Amino acid sequence: MRKKRVVLILLALPLLLLSAPQAQAKMKIAVLEFQNNATGGSAVDDAVRRGITDMLTTELVRTGAFSVYERSQLEGLAQEQRLAVSGLVDAGTAVSLGRLVGVQCIITGAITEFTSTTSGGAIPLLGVGVGIATGQTKAKVSLDVRVIDVETAEVRTSIREAGLADHSMSGAYLGGVVLGQGESGGLLSAATYDCVQKISQRLMRDLSPVAYNVLASSSSSVTVDVGSANGVQKGQIFRVYIETNPVIGIDGSLIDVEKETVALLKAEEVQGRYSKCSVAKGKGGELRRGDKIEFFFGDVEKEPLRSRSLEELSRIGTDAAPAAPYQPAPVPQTVAVESAPAPESAPAPSQVPLTGGTANTSDQTDVVDGYPIDGATKNAILISHKGGYYSYSNNQFSQAYKAFVNAFEAYEGNYLDAYWAARAAHKLGRKKDATQWLDKALKINPAYEPALEYRAKYKL
Repeated sequence: MRKKRVVLILLALPLLLLSAPQAQAKMKIAVLEFQNNATGGSAVDDAVRRGITDMLTTELVRTGAFSVYERSQLEGLAQEQRLAVSGLVDAGTAVSLGRLVGVQCIITGAITEFTSTTSGGAIPLLGVGVGIATGQTKAKVSLDVRVIDVETAEVRTSIREAGLADHSMSGAYLGGVVLGQGESGGLLSAATYDCVQKISQRLMRDLSPVAYNVLASSSSSVTVDVGSANGVQKGQIFRVYIETNPVIGIDGSLIDVEKETVALLKAEEVQGRYSKCSVAKGKGGELRRGDKIEFFFGDVEKEPLRSRSLEELSRIGTDAAPAAPYQPAPVPQTVAVESAPAPESAPAPSQVPLTGGTANTSDQTDVVDGYPIDGATKNAILISHKGGYYSYSNNQFSQAYKAFVNAFEAYEGNYLDAYWAARAAHKLGRKKDATQWLDKALKINPAYEPALEYRAKYKL
């Protein structure tokens, strides 16, 4: 047991010294100390439990997607409130803790397996007592993790992962003593880190609103904007996806957008902020800069793919790029109808979040990706924005207008939705409102070409 404790702590200490990379979107979370549910020879002591908790905490910080509340402060506060802070605590306790410290989610966990096994034999040489010892040591660490939403007290996600490590050893033995044999403690540390890495990546995929993208692609190689700073290791699989059918609620609001896989990528060369990948499944030549990607943990062989070329053919008549399937094409002006004026709002900030490139030329959601706002706000904008796209493309201009205005109100530096609110107002015959919304878009970004072109075309 002493060996397990020492090697695990030695592995965790250098990881705790790593600083977190900068990220725009950070969910506030707290990680409770893991509970020991392992039995028999798998049982671990308090030092190992704390080491695993700290290792996961460090990996979550390293992703740059989370703001993690300090465990020591959490424990101190819990002691004052006489609350338990380890293991798979009940939802009520997690909610109480979360509200006290102001986090959005509490992560709880349990160690269910922590074992190492050695097998092998010996080949006698030169008589009795002298020979070569051979064998293999395998280590396995299994963890159960739950994420409890502080606001709703519901379990948002539950993860069960196992980490593995093995080491083939050989050495001379003399009188029963093997020389050159590796210790199992290091393998347990490696297996723990393997398991923690898997959990960290799945939590980032399930909880973090951060979106990653294809930067460049060819038939055999694809570069993506996520790397070791976000916990990526060589061999990680990514899913390149397109958004297809909207999921519409009873009230007509957009709940979500379905995703379909167009390719699977495998990280081959991992740098700090980007990775070069091979194409594990699909066609690299069909991918485009700006395509969205996410971590993938399923079966590569069983994952169905949708051809990008078929997707493009199904959308003939629109000007939307594949990365934003609900981008409607410009439509001629309709007959004017009377309607109420656009609602007044506070002056929009004059700063431009990013300049050049798509910031000035795109009328798609890649503009939102560049806004200097938190991930929750960005996600709210994208949901409202896609609802507006869907309504606009189905000639439901009143609903589209409301959705674009709602997206703008989430962040008043959102010149993209000011522009689209102008287009929807124009379709409703509200020329004055359309002019006001174009004014807002151009006040935020005077160089925004879609707004300039639309104003010139329709003399607004």
